[in-house]
Amino acid sequence: MSAAMLLAACGDGAGPPRPSATGGVSPTVSAASATAANGTCRKLGAPKGWGRLAFSDDFNGTKLDPRKWSVYDNPTGKPPRAANRVSVGGGELRITGSIGPDGRDLSGGLSSNVNLKYMHVDVCFRVDRGAGYSAIALLWPQTENWPADGEIDIAEVNRGARAYANSFVHNHAANDRIGHTTFADFTKWHVVSVDWTPDHVTFYLDGSKTWTVGLDPRTAGLDLVPTTSPMHLAIQLDQGCDKFVECRNADTPPEVVMHTDWVRVYAYGG
Repeated sequence: MSAAMLLAACGDGAGPPRPSATGGVSPTVSAASATAANGTCRKLGAPKGWGRLAFSDDFNGTKLDPRKWSVYDNPTGKPPRAANRVSVGGGELRITGSIGPDGRDLSGGLSSNVNLKYMHVDVCFRVDRGAGYSAIALLWPQTENWPADGEIDIAEVNRGARAYANSFVHNHAANDRIGHTTFADFTKWHVVSVDWTPDHVTFYLDGSKTWTVGLDPRTAGLDLVPTTSPMHLAIQLDQGCDKFVECRNADTPPEVVMHTDWVRVYAYGG
C-alpha cells in the first residue's frame, strides 16, 4: 500500500485509505536536509507573487514575545499541555515533552496572534527521536470552528523515528480530509512550507513542491480548500498514545524536544 494515501488524521483512525492528491504510487522523498553553514535551515527568499511579510520570529533572546504568540496552558487537556514546556534560548524555540515529578506526561504548544485570510508560511524545525510525541506545524481557524472552517497541517511528524512527515487538509463539518506523506529525516533541520490561497493549498519541503490540493485536477473537485475563516500558525509537540502517535516506550529519552529556528508568514498578494 502506498504511503501517498488519505491518512487517518490527528489520531482519530477514521475512514479507509483512498488515493491521495498526488495520485502517485510513491511518497515524496527528500534525500537530505537543506542546512546552512551554522547547521540550521537555509533561509528562503520571499516567495514570488506574495504580499508583505506579515509575521516572523527568529527566537532570539530568552523569552517569547507575547505580542506575537499565545502559549497553551491546559495540563489536564487532551493532549495535556503546560506553559512551562515552551521556552526560548540559544536562538531557538524549544517545546519539551517529558514526565514530570508528579508523574504526568506533558508537552506544549503555542499559536501566532496574527490571523490572515490566505498566506504563505515557512517554518524551520527539527524534532528529537522518541515515541510518545507528535511535532506539528499547522494553520488553525480564528473562529475555532473546527472542522467546519478547516485545518491545514503543514507537517505532522507523529512517529518516534522521525523518518517522515504527514500533511493534511481538513474541511467541512464532516471533517472531510486528505493527506500525503513525505519521507525525510526530521531529526535534522528542514523548512516546511505551505501556500494557502482561495483555490489551492500547496506544500513544500526545503523549497521543493511536494503536493497540491485544489488546482491539481485530481483534487479540484473535492472542495477541500478552506475559505471560510482567517487562520493562524500554530507549533505544537503533542503528547499521545494511540494508533497515530506511538505510545512512549523504553527507548523514549527522558525529554523529547521540538526545536524551531525561525518562522516566516507572508500575506496573500491576490
